[in-house]
Order: sequence, then C-alpha cells, then structure tokens
Amino acid sequence: MSTTSKDHKMPLYDGKDVSEPHRQLDIDVGATREVGAPQVLNESFSLWSSLGLQYSLTSTPLAVGAYLTSVIGVGGSPVFIYGYILAVGCNLCVCLSLAEIAAVYPHSSGQIYWISVLAHKKYARGLSYLAAWIVSAAYFFLTAATCLLASQLIWALVAVIKTTFVAQPWEYYVLYIGSAAVAFALNVPLFKLYPFMLKSMVVFINTGALFVLIVLLVRTHPKQSASFVFADLVNMTGWKSDGVVFFLGLLPGATAVNGFEGAAHLADEIPHPERNIPRVMFGSALMSALAGLPLVLVYMFCIISPANLLAPIGGQPIAQLLLDSLDSQALTIIAILVYILVMLCAAICLLTSFSRILWSVGRQGALPLSGWVSKVNTYYELPVNAVASGVLLIVAIGAIILGSTTAINAILGAGIVMCYLSYILVVGSLLYAGRANAFPSKRNFNLGRSGIYFNIISIIWMPFITVWLCFPSYVPVTASTMNYASAVTGGVFFCAVVNWFAYSKTRYTEPVAMNQESF
Repeated sequence: MSTTSKDHKMPLYDGKDVSEPHRQLDIDVGATREVGAPQVLNESFSLWSSLGLQYSLTSTPLAVGAYLTSVIGVGGSPVFIYGYILAVGCNLCVCLSLAEIAAVYPHSSGQIYWISVLAHKKYARGLSYLAAWIVSAAYFFLTAATCLLASQLIWALVAVIKTTFVAQPWEYYVLYIGSAAVAFALNVPLFKLYPFMLKSMVVFINTGALFVLIVLLVRTHPKQSASFVFADLVNMTGWKSDGVVFFLGLLPGATAVNGFEGAAHLADEIPHPERNIPRVMFGSALMSALAGLPLVLVYMFCIISPANLLAPIGGQPIAQLLLDSLDSQALTIIAILVYILVMLCAAICLLTSFSRILWSVGRQGALPLSGWVSKVNTYYELPVNAVASGVLLIVAIGAIILGSTTAINAILGAGIVMCYLSYILVVGSLLYAGRANAFPSKRNFNLGRSGIYFNIISIIWMPFITVWLCFPSYVPVTASTMNYASAVTGGVFFCAVVNWFAYSKTRYTEPVAMNQESF
C-alpha cells in the first residue's frame, strides 16, 4: 500500500509498482481560472522540439566562449579545461538525480512540486514556497543575462564592420529590449512556428559550433603551445593559493551545463512527460557536455592575443577571439552572426521556461498579482500574462545597464546560484524521504542501485560549488571586483519573506499532482 505525507495525498511509493500518471486532457484550455485552480495547456511540444528547447537553453558549445575572459588571470587554460571536465562531470550527476525525480513526478512547477512531495510534511509548504521564489529568480536572471549577451554580440558585430564605433550604455539597453521583444514574439504571436524552429536547433547549434571549430583551426596562426593549453597555470587573482584559483575557475563548467530541468516546466505541454522529460533532460545535458569540450580545447589553442580578451569588443571575449584569430572580416561576421542567432534562441527558450514557472507559481498564490499571472489567454491558449510579466521584469532589471555594469553583472550572476539552491532542496528532500519510499520500483527512468551514489555526489557537490560561485575572483576586493551573487541571493530571500507575510501566507497552496488537477 502507498503511504501519504501531504495533505493533497500524493503517494510516496514504498517501493511498490504503480501505474503511469494519467493526464486529464479533456479540459477547456482557453478557460480562465482563479488562483489555485490548475489549468492544462495544449501539448504544443514533441520530444524533439522539447529537446531543442532544452539544448538551446545553454547552447554549451558556443556559449562556453563567453567565459574566455576568466582564462587570462584566473588559472589560465589548464584550469579552464580541467575545471570544465570536473564541474560538468559532477553536474551530470545532478542532472541524473533530477531526471529520475521528473520521471516519477512530472509537473510544470518542477522543483516546487518535487519538494512539496518529498520534504517533511511539517516543512513542505514553506520549502515549496521558498523554491517558487528561488526558481523564478533563477530563470529571471538567466533570461535577462542571455538578452544582454545577444545585445553585446550585436554591437560587437557592428564594431567589427565599423572599427571606430563604440556603443554607449543606452544603445546596449535598446538592443537588450529588442532581444526581449523577439523572445516575446516567438512565445506568443508566432508561437505556432516556435516548435518547428526548435526541432532544428540541435542541428543548427552543433553545425554552427563545427563551423567555428573548423575556421579557427584553419585560420589561426600561430596556435598556442600544448604547454600553454594544458600546463601553464596563470594566477593574476591576488589569491596566494593555486587551489583557490582552481576552484574559482570552475565557473565556466558549472554554468555551461546547467538548467537541467528547463524542459520539465513544460510538463503540461509534452505528451507522456513521465517518459519524455527525463530523456530530454539527460540527453541534452550529455550532448552539451560532449559538444562543449572540443570547443573549449579549440578556443584555448586559438587565443592569439590573450590581453585583448580583458577589454573585448562589445564586451564579448568570444567576438574578440574571432576577430583576432580568424584574420578575416567576412569569416568573423559569419561566426558572430551564428552566436547572435543562438543567443536569441536561448533567450526565447529561457523566456518559455520562465513564463511557465510564473504561470505555475501564480496558480499557487506564491507571487503578487497571482490571479492575473495565472490566467490562460483564450485566443492564444497560452499563459500570455505570464509571458508578458516575464518580459516586463526583464526590461525593468535591464535598466540597471544604464547605471552600473557591476550591478547588472552581480544580479545576472546570481542566476546560476539560484539554480543550485533549488536543486539542493530537491535532492536533499529526496534523500530525506528515501529512494525506496519516493520511487515506484518500475519507472521510466531508473538509476537502480547506482542512483544513491549520484544523489550523494550531487548533495556534496552543489553546496561546495555554490560557495565558490560567491567568491570574488580577485583580491584585494574593490567595488568593481566584488562578487555580489550572495547579496542578490539574500535580496531574493528577503523579498520572499516579505511577500510571505504580506500576501502568500494565507494564499499559498502546494501544487498537486497532474492526475489530481481538477476544477
């Protein structure tokens, strides 16, 4: 017999066999409901389009080039390479742990629902509410960061064509808003085209990465030595310990393959989510990890002028590397265009996940204006209000670009910290509940006896890397070199506490299982 640990009677399985979750698909998608009354969206995404979305979220083989600035002073090439291998290997353990949970508990709330099911009954409501804020903040910051990357790459392209051009902060902001507008367009008025676009993104990203890899290897002369790439440690950080420098250099790998559960927030829109979502999560993470490593090596061998990466055109080191190494304006323009298109697609996909999170937590009363955010538009049959809310928030925080580059980097850098914090809560809750109690013996994604080892590695790795992600890269610390990720995280927690007492304490309800949703 199953046991229950929550008021909404979601079973913990005690190792027994259970049937696959049954989805209610005969509900009027266009109807508008009040807070706490779930709504089911159309199944707009297939296995392949959801894989395209998840792979595009990180775009690892190309996006890893955004971290080239850290190569110069924080460990150099060896730390970048070996740190990438270590961080990605540990992150894959995290992904496996989350994918197994997603196979048993598919839900658009993702971590929020998983925590409410697995955590101790006494703390489940509070922890799931906290997770709602953490996950929302994570995708808020990551979406904004990607829009900024797209803006920087576009202005870098302009600088390649017109060498005397220097973009002003307000010009970065204009294209930042333009990137957010493109993301909104594909998520609402052009949504019918969106899944078809996603089906081609895995091919496009890998083809673009292959193009960059080939042209860099062919055009770069002279290349860096094997000693520079694999052995020569560089420490310009001010930290006396090379060990500290190595841990600081884990940032690229920890960030490049992450956001594993992005597709899990589409559980209402994917057929057989209990089967397809874990496949998408781990398949995308594994492809990202494998595709990213060759590009990391090529980038390292093809750095012509390391000093130039400290003040790159458009603020993007990968654009500077392409300009220096390809020695061809035409090839540089084509390569940067590939990066721009990939970053725009990543922004679109992140907004999709962000909006589904807002829509889901709005249904539970976790945010102000939850009733408005949780509505489904009757014309588009989409959570348009949640998409629009996400865009407005992104535009608002982007205004900081006009005032302080340090401030915007601090806010955006907190996104990955928030991801890890939400994953820590999930895996910690799983270990508390016990795998035998949490999972049926037969499930669509089963790690078997090795599962507990992946869980343990994850719960050790995530707090460890989260601490290092909050360390400043350079000492002595100044206002411009300070790492404000911990301060931003504290700000999110403060807002969550204030909102709890001002709004959600009497309104927040834990999400219920998809097969228990009713009107």
